[in-house]
Amino acid sequence: MGEEYKIIITEDDTVVSKNISIELSERGYKVLGVPESAEELLSLLSKSLPDIIIMDINLAGIIDGIEVASLVKSKFNIPIVYLTSDRDMHTLDRAKMTNPDGYLIKPFDVDELVSTIELAIYRNQHGTNETNQMVLKDSHIFIKVKNRLEKVRFNDVHYIEANDIYANLHTSDNSFILSYSLKALEDKLQDPSFIRVHRSFIVNIEHIKSIEDNFIMLLDRQIPIGKTYKDQLMDRLDIL
Repeated sequence: MGEEYKIIITEDDTVVSKNISIELSERGYKVLGVPESAEELLSLLSKSLPDIIIMDINLAGIIDGIEVASLVKSKFNIPIVYLTSDRDMHTLDRAKMTNPDGYLIKPFDVDELVSTIELAIYRNQHGTNETNQMVLKDSHIFIKVKNRLEKVRFNDVHYIEANDIYANLHTSDNSFILSYSLKALEDKLQDPSFIRVHRSFIVNIEHIKSIEDNFIMLLDRQIPIGKTYKDQLMDRLDIL
């Protein structure tokens, strides 16, 4: 994992940056530096260019992460993955304007970060886009992972979770980040096993263990049921 990709982690929280640096180094990535501000990042880029930049949106200093990302993208062909603790739409809308290669809300899982990094680098190197990042078949889906297409059977998918401008597809033993919105996936996945149960979740009915109050219990996850989706879910389950 990592294939010695060079990474810069731009983060003004030293605890967060240290933890990310350690985790990614253990995965085989080479961390070139951990600048805490836009100014430090630009100085570092004048000396060495990475394969990808991990960018906290709320940086110390006059310029925030979104502003410096826009500047970096105008000068260099370097993919950027945003990290933020902000969930407001204004921040997301500003970030969208810079065409980010990834967007993660803190706290996030390290495996999720690694998947985002790998996808961002792959798309940058091979010029892929969402139209060929995923191939749908009648009973399965092919998902691009690095330089291969990985086959995932619909029966093995437990649920799909919205992640801002992306979606995370979860199986019993793996997860994949897809560069599609949840709505786009809902339109594409015509298999009757899948149903939207919340504005942030699509579940596979075959993996529902029980329903308790307003929650669906899967083997490894509790999924909330949105009010606007509950009647449709009950109809599909054909409850006696």
